[in-house]
Amino acid sequence: MRHDRLVLTLLWRELSAGSRSMRRRDLAWIGLGGGALFAYAMADIVVALQAGAATLRQAQALWLLGLPGVLLILGGFAGNALARLCMSRAFAPFLKALPLSLMERRRMAAVAACVLGVAIAFIVAAAMGLGCFVIAKPLAPAWGLCAAMLFGAGFGAAAVLRLRNARDLVRIDNTDPVSDPGGRKSWLGVLDRSTPAWLSSWAWGLPAGHVRLSWQLAGAAILFGFAAVIAGSISLVHDDPVPAAMAGLTGGLLVFMLSARFHPLGSPVLRTAPLGFVRAWLRLARLPLQLSVAYFLLPAGAALAAEPSAWAMPLASGFWLLALNGAYAVFASYFMTAPFVAALSFLSAIAYTSYESLEYGRTVLIGFAALVLFLWHRAQRRYRHG
Repeated sequence: MRHDRLVLTLLWRELSAGSRSMRRRDLAWIGLGGGALFAYAMADIVVALQAGAATLRQAQALWLLGLPGVLLILGGFAGNALARLCMSRAFAPFLKALPLSLMERRRMAAVAACVLGVAIAFIVAAAMGLGCFVIAKPLAPAWGLCAAMLFGAGFGAAAVLRLRNARDLVRIDNTDPVSDPGGRKSWLGVLDRSTPAWLSSWAWGLPAGHVRLSWQLAGAAILFGFAAVIAGSISLVHDDPVPAAMAGLTGGLLVFMLSARFHPLGSPVLRTAPLGFVRAWLRLARLPLQLSVAYFLLPAGAALAAEPSAWAMPLASGFWLLALNGAYAVFASYFMTAPFVAALSFLSAIAYTSYESLEYGRTVLIGFAALVLFLWHRAQRRYRHG
């Protein structure tokens, strides 16, 4: 019996079950409020595109280099995230009873990732075609088709690389985080033994608290380190603290977003323990916050060395880093089992707030703070009452 559509069925059942578990009032708020905000954002985008139509049509570098590069990168991120999501369902523990081989599980994940990728590529094609139509770009449908192909190329490459690592999910790992048969001591244990012990290791899926080296981890470390060194060098050469401070803020936030995992908040094991939401939330955010601050210190030190009198800039960058990390931690705790959705929602909210602040000033931050408080309240209620 073929099970190729099993992962798609599981994802659809999870989505429908999540929708049914929400109250009608919440669904109405999401549908009506989200629809109104989406319509308003689309109207703003159309007005901005029409205002700069002549400039956009003549920007050859944008059409030949900028947009293809952005589409490939976005496709790669989406392919990696969706392939990971599909593999987590294909290798779910409750499916171990089924007589499914590694090849069959990989095919199930590949079919689901392909269907989702085609749907997203269609949306990208429609968005690109409509954008070209708004600015009166010739051959708008062709540009939409090219955008879908570029996005699909990045999506397919990243998804294939992720699916090739599927054999790692069937290896038998030591799931006891307290002891390691090899007798090796985990350096993570120094930071992860506070009560409740080994919570971050549980969130990251690290057996015995040991970090498993991979080419993704090495590549990310090299990329972030290279960016920090380049930004610090630019600040030191030009005696300008801005590049290093901005690199520290951006890189620290990305490190926190990539390392924060809040799905244990939805586990019955944690929810039924005598542990409050605030303490569990702080415990899960502790280790990613330490990594974020550790990365921030190198560019911040370069910014301070470049212009010691401008000490307020790295200090303000550190303050905004803590604030943004806290805001994303709230988004991640609300979307506890979907870090990709949490990151997309957070970045969309930040982008929209930044855009509106250009017109209405910093008072727009009150709306963003209200959104964060609302998500915090909903995440806390879900942790307490399910």
